[in-house]
Amino acid sequence: MNLPQINQPPSAIAIDLDGTLLSSNSKLSPRNRKAIERCLLKCLPIVVATSRPERSIRRLIGNELTDRCSLVMLNGAVAKAAPPLSGFVREQIPASIVEDIIKLVMNTQHECEVLIELAGHEFGANFQRDAETLWEINSATPDMVLPLEQTRDRVQTKVAVYGFEQDLSGIIAEVSTQFMDFVSVIPSNMSRFFSIVSNTASKSQALRILLNSAQISVEDVIAIGDDIPDLDMLEVCGIPIAMSNAVPEVKAICQYQTASNDEDGVAIVLEQVIEIFQRES
Repeated sequence: MNLPQINQPPSAIAIDLDGTLLSSNSKLSPRNRKAIERCLLKCLPIVVATSRPERSIRRLIGNELTDRCSLVMLNGAVAKAAPPLSGFVREQIPASIVEDIIKLVMNTQHECEVLIELAGHEFGANFQRDAETLWEINSATPDMVLPLEQTRDRVQTKVAVYGFEQDLSGIIAEVSTQFMDFVSVIPSNMSRFFSIVSNTASKSQALRILLNSAQISVEDVIAIGDDIPDLDMLEVCGIPIAMSNAVPEVKAICQYQTASNDEDGVAIVLEQVIEIFQRES
């Protein structure tokens, strides 16, 4: 580990979810939960920044904690604040662009699963799952799932493409090249999965909007992450910290590093912050 020497509390903390706050089996450890709760009791804004939708966040960390944290979701396409922050963000992808991207993906990668996140809890999908699997993987019930063709007239905020064990680097590059004027393409999990959001959406931009409501500069924020979707957030925040399980690209831009997501790396950082509050009280 290589932790920063923190002499005064940050103005906010931004934390990625998968591979960072959550363990490898997607659980929130008691130590991480307690550390976040103690920070919130000090009125320190906690921003959970993730590619997941709100329904998944609630399933993974619980309603009580979700309601008390500000949320940057779907790689910045949607964001909502909790006090002391305020504000709401929603960036839509034009339906015609979504349709063209899906045609390109399905013509190139026939076995991929495609999911379109909508405003709210519903989403479109080209797959069917039994209720138990749908809840476990997508944090959804069957009534939330629509055929892709029924999403065109809805607010489409994110397209997710799952290749499972396939390397999707080729189609990622093709989508990025053909639609660069409209969308941002964010690879993850060694290019076996990628997200597509409006090119006006990013974790860093959504974070700035929420922080601006309380006149907080990103320079005064600790950010913690592990994967490619976290890069833009880590690059703008004053104290970027990589998990020890982070991909090389994340470690390369972070001066500091904490323990892995299976070793409560987030709690180790937050406990240092809490110690500062205790010394000042």
